[in-house]
Order: sequence, then C-alpha cells, then structure tokens
Amino acid sequence: MTHRISPRTAVALSLAAVLAHTTLAALPAQADNELDNIRKTPPRAAAPAVDPATDQFIVGIQGGPGTASESAVTSEAAQMAAGRLGINAQNVKDTAAGTQVVKTSRPLSGAQADAFLAELRSVPGVAYAEPDMKMYPTAEAPNDPGYQVQWNLWDDAAGIRVPGAWDVNRGEGTVVAVVDTGITSHSELDSRVLPGFDMIVDAANARDGDGRDADPRDEGDWFAADQCGVGGQDGTSSWHGTHVAGTIAAVANNGDGIAGVAPEARLLPVRALGACGGYESDVADSIVWAAGGQVAALPINPNPARVINLSVGGDGPCSSTLQNAISLANKAGAAVVVAAGNSNRPASRMSPANCRKVITVAASGPNGARAPYSNYGDDVDVTAPGGDIKNEYVEGILSTSNFGSTTPGLEAYAFMQGTSMAAPHVAGIAALLMSEVGSKYTPEMVEKRLESTARPLSGGCPEGCGHGLVDAAKALDLSTADLPSGIVLPEAVTFTDKDGVKKDTFTVPSSKGVEYLRDGKVLGSGVLPGSGTVTVTARALPKYSLAAGATSQWTYTFSTDSAPAGPAG
Repeated sequence: MTHRISPRTAVALSLAAVLAHTTLAALPAQADNELDNIRKTPPRAAAPAVDPATDQFIVGIQGGPGTASESAVTSEAAQMAAGRLGINAQNVKDTAAGTQVVKTSRPLSGAQADAFLAELRSVPGVAYAEPDMKMYPTAEAPNDPGYQVQWNLWDDAAGIRVPGAWDVNRGEGTVVAVVDTGITSHSELDSRVLPGFDMIVDAANARDGDGRDADPRDEGDWFAADQCGVGGQDGTSSWHGTHVAGTIAAVANNGDGIAGVAPEARLLPVRALGACGGYESDVADSIVWAAGGQVAALPINPNPARVINLSVGGDGPCSSTLQNAISLANKAGAAVVVAAGNSNRPASRMSPANCRKVITVAASGPNGARAPYSNYGDDVDVTAPGGDIKNEYVEGILSTSNFGSTTPGLEAYAFMQGTSMAAPHVAGIAALLMSEVGSKYTPEMVEKRLESTARPLSGGCPEGCGHGLVDAAKALDLSTADLPSGIVLPEAVTFTDKDGVKKDTFTVPSSKGVEYLRDGKVLGSGVLPGSGTVTVTARALPKYSLAAGATSQWTYTFSTDSAPAGPAG
C-alpha cells in the first residue's frame, strides 16, 4: 500500500489563510503595542561597557599541568596574597589548561588588582597570574527589522537562545536539505540556495507537467473542493517549503526581513510534496538523493546534505521504505530532523516521527509550554518553538513566504505554527554544530549534543517533550571533550594591555593537541611580554586536527598612549 505524506503545516485555523499573506511592512506598526504586552525586547548581543573589576584570578604553577602540588601552591599563594591586602581568597576550580582559579572576597580593579597579582607572582612556585576577566558576546544583534518579533530565536524562556551560538558559528559551509513543497524565489533565500531536484513523479500532483526534473520550484499546493478527499474544502497555496527554508537559513544582518537560525548555511531544496501532499516513495527517494545516494535514472547530487529537514508526516508505522532511506542518509553522514506532527497525540502514531535514526521534534509556544496541537511522548527527542497563534499572530513563527494564493507571486513573510515550524529550528542548530566541528561529527553525535544541552520547558510538558527545549548557545559551547577523538578546540590567547611597555603581556594557554606560534616560532605556555602588534596562531599537533570552525589566530595591537585599548581575544 502506498502512503501519502502531508506537510506538517500550521494547525487549521480560520485566521491561517489571512496570516499566510501578512507582509513584514505591516509588522512594526502592528507589532510594537502587542509586543509591549506579551514579549520583552530582544536582547542585544553586543557587549556592555567593560568593567575591569574582577573577583577571579588565574594562576599558573611552575612545572605546568600535572604538578602534584599545584593546588596546594595556589591555595597558599592566594591566602598569602589576600592576607597582605586585608581580604580573603580561595582556590575555587581547575581549568582545562591546567591552571587554577582563585576567587577573592570582593571584586578588585586598578591598583588593587595589580597589587594582588604582584603578591601572587611573588610566591615561590607561581609561574604567572592574571585577571580572570569577564567576557561578553561580541556579535551584534542582526539589523533585520523582523528580528524584533522572532521571539523563537532570542527569548530566554521560550526561544532557542541563538544569539549566543552566533558568536561561535553561523553555519558556513553546511548543506541543509529541505524535503518539502519546493521553494519560491525570495531575496532572503536566493543567495543560499543550491541546485535541487523535483522528485514528484505524478504530473498532476507536481503541476509542472513533466514529472521528476531539476527544477525544485514550488508550483503551489492549492487544491479545489473535494480534490484531496470527498467533502474536503478548497485551500490556497501554503508555500510551506519556503517558510521552513527561511527559518533555517534566511540571510541575517542585511537590513531586511528576518534572520535564519544558520544564516550562512546553504539550502538544498528537494520537492516531494505537491497538491494534496505527496507519496512516501517520493519522500524516501528525496532523502536518499539529498544525502548523496544513487536514485535510479537521476544524476548524483553534487552537494550532499549534512542535515535533512522533514517537516512532513502521515499516519501509521514507519515503513521499510522510509526507514531504509533514513538509515542510508545517516550512514552517509546526514542528520535527519523530523516534525512530531500536529494531532495532539503520541508521536509514535506518526511517520517518519516514529522511525529510527531521526531527531523527532515537538513544538512549544511563546509561553514555554508544549503547543496544544503538538504530538508528544516517548518518540519525541527534543522540542523547539512552533508557535501558537490562537491569541495573537505574533505568537506564531515568522518566516519567508509568498503572496500568491495559487501560483507564485511576489515574495512575502508569514506567521505560521506547527511542528513543521519547530523542526527547522533544530535543523538550523544541527547545521551550526556540523559547521563548527567538521566532517567527523556524526548524526548520532549531533543528536546526543542537542539532547544533552536541552533545557526543561519553562511552561511544562507532562505528556513528554523529549529532553526539553533546544538551546543553541549551550549546544555551541563546545570543548575538546565534546568532540570526536582527535579533534581539538584551541583555547584563546589573551592580551593584557596596561599601556606601559614593561607591563603589557599576552598569555599563551596550554591546550591539548595544540601548539601556538608567533612569527613561525613555537611559543611556550604562560605570560609573555607584549608590544606593538602581536599575532599568535594555533596549529594542531601530529595525530590531531583543529575543529573546522575553530578560531586559530589572534592579533592584538598594544596601546602606547594614555588611553589603554580594551582586552581582546
């Protein structure tokens, strides 16, 4: 028996057809008053003015990491230095670099901090000491006007907290396949789109009259009364694939529209759904082709996807056809992200949500609770914002769309809701992880990372929402211990500018599998004198490789006038 698959779109509401054609131009005037009542202002990711005061200091011990008495030496040094200044201090933790962190009973700045550091450095056994300064996100909040209502990206309680992840990675180089209704031309997407494919065999369903071809454009999925079943009403085109694609990778910081979760990722549109949905066999072939596998009579995809988004589903168990396609994609290195479904019932009753080797995503609303339409239960792995527009349209998910009611018209933006909208948030975070770590990061590792860094839903989900709401910032807060064997993340070189030739320094960390060079010469770890412009480069030691997105070079120009430059890293 052949199963038909439907897009997991916005839950059917009388408002939905109107919202699908709400343009961004109408948003600022309409949204401001409503947002005052329901949503706080999106936080700026830019750093605040730096307060040089700190109550933590880093101490390196002579002999380096592994020195048997390092903790005792640090504890003694902290107590001696603090006692001379009339304060208290204690050793609070070890770092991955093998140094110790000392915490004082109150913050110190200026001359007090210099005096405490001098006392620490004078204790026998101490190789160096430096302030453990607070760091702040450096990425500016994007200037896209729609970002102000993209609560799903930035809200601390109900969003995925993506601004912190953007400090680390924006998805560059990762290919994300969108197996859906196809895609329409849109200024927020066109520069990100790779050549895709139309997998719909049935010409009537495809509407382009020529079966499978290399044109994945969305021809419109509108339908007449009774076309999709006896007694069914007519419906306008959803532009579902375009909406999903925008959530994943809409261009950010271009002063227009919205921002995608992974705004520098590449989109691979694969059209499998047309009027009245699509066939499971077409969806399965789409998965295989997207991952770089062979589909009979079709050319091999030259841009295999590392992430495949399936905001689609149908009733029943996972078929062998779908499971085999998903398993092949996993083996090829592609993480498959699927929507849990919009039936307010266990996801185990929906396919491909109940397949193995997928990341099944439930939907949450702006109140931080499971959205009332979202499926739930043991087959759900994680949850992401899907919106809930029963009260106000701005509580839905804003993304790219089209004005056409049947065939494509002018580009537009629309609020929609559904697990279809939740899944691409997770696909976007997966793209960020793949871009940051590189080709050795497997789909299983991606799923484990998403699950281990998810947080409980603030509004609750007693029915079961997997490991919780995904957290992009936490997921991208990687260390070498989180990476595949042999992949390393260099710790940052730091610079201390005292605006004095004898006091200016930079600190080279001790980082597993990494050596640091200046002017081609390998540097030892510790505090070194700095002046002029200093450039330090990290290089992997034999048998190691740097993570694909790792920062591996740091440059700083020390100040020589009366206004010291701020710290950099």
